[in-house]
Amino acid sequence: HRMDPNSSYLLIIKLFGNPKKARKDIRCFYFEKVVNCDFTNYKDLVESIVKQYPPRYMEVAHVQYYDGDLKTCPEVKSDQDLMLMFEKHSETKVLHMIIAYSDPSEPYEPITEWHSDSEPDNNIEHEDDTTNKRNAKGGKRATRKMELTKKDQNGPKVPFDSPAMGTRSKKSYLASPAMSTRSKRR
Repeated sequence: HRMDPNSSYLLIIKLFGNPKKARKDIRCFYFEKVVNCDFTNYKDLVESIVKQYPPRYMEVAHVQYYDGDLKTCPEVKSDQDLMLMFEKHSETKVLHMIIAYSDPSEPYEPITEWHSDSEPDNNIEHEDDTTNKRNAKGGKRATRKMELTKKDQNGPKVPFDSPAMGTRSKKSYLASPAMSTRSKRR
C-alpha cells in the first residue's frame, strides 16, 4: 500500500545514548523514518524505534522534537504532543526529532538545542544502498548515519563499519576469505 503524501512525514532522528555510558567520541546516531501521522501513535512510534535501536538494560527512551519557530526542543510524552508536533510541521512534512536513552532512576535532563551546524550530511557515513532499497519497498527510507564529536572536527573521519569502530558491515563479513565456501583449488 502507498502512503498518503498529505499525511506522510519524514522524521530525521538523532539518537543519543545514555551520556554516562555512551562512547565519548560519538555524539549521536542519525537515522530517518517515514511515518503516516494518521496511523501513528506515541506508543507505537517509540516502540518501533526502540525495537530497531534497543537501549541498554533498564534504560528508557525520551522523545523530543525541534521547534524552529521557538528555537526549542519540546518533549513529546503523549499522543496529543505527537499530534501537535505533526501539526506544527504540516507545511514542510519534515521533523527533526531527538530520542535520548537514560537511566530511569536518574532525572532526565532534556536536550535544549538542536545543533544545526552539524546537519545529517556532514561527518557522517550512510548505510549501504541495498538496505535503503530494501526498506523503500515497505514505504520506509532508512539511512543510518552517525556524527563524530571529536574535539577537532576537522580531524580524521572514521567510517561506521571500519575496524577502528569495532564493527563490520554485512558486506565485509560476506567478503571475508575465512567465510568463503569456495575451494581454493581449481
